[in-house]
Amino acid sequence: MAKNNNTILILGIAGAIALFLLMKKKEEPVVGRAPMAVAPVGAQAIAPGIAVPTTCREKAIFLAQQQLGLPESELTVRSLIPQDLGLTTWSLNLANAGAWNNGVINTTIADNRFCCITGVSYTGTAAESVRVRVGASTVAQFSIEMVPGITTTSHIDITPILAQQNLPVIVDVYASAISATDNVILEGVTVERRGLLLA
Repeated sequence: MAKNNNTILILGIAGAIALFLLMKKKEEPVVGRAPMAVAPVGAQAIAPGIAVPTTCREKAIFLAQQQLGLPESELTVRSLIPQDLGLTTWSLNLANAGAWNNGVINTTIADNRFCCITGVSYTGTAAESVRVRVGASTVAQFSIEMVPGITTTSHIDITPILAQQNLPVIVDVYASAISATDNVILEGVTVERRGLLLA
């Protein structure tokens, strides 16, 4: 009888130890589970399943959706026109020869509008360089100088410049001669709230 009681006692202790070890066992990692992405503090998280914007056009659309709280179906995407930058035509008045003509474009992007500049087409002989400032920063400076005496259309692609609503945009042009007819055509896209009328 004592032998049976000892056996039962040993089995009971062994069972308790096994149960204790089982409860203490660490959770096994789940194979194939990707780590959770954590957005940096202050960054705009992109919802799962939404493509990360890579082109200037896509970034302008994404910004418009985020800032205006509108779906893409409520936005208009069109070509950049002079009126987006406070002009009536792309003909710039270059009054200073051998110097920078500061602020030949000096405007603030309208509310509910996002402009992306991706290139420049140029016909003329006076303009040589272009400098673009957005907000308080110079974001681009590039040469557009043509072969002297030859007036044909020249096009260059530039690193895209994205200017969002309510930001000032200033364009300076360095000219070798005085001209009121040099066309410095900024190319790109504008994204705006549908139905927005140009002022």
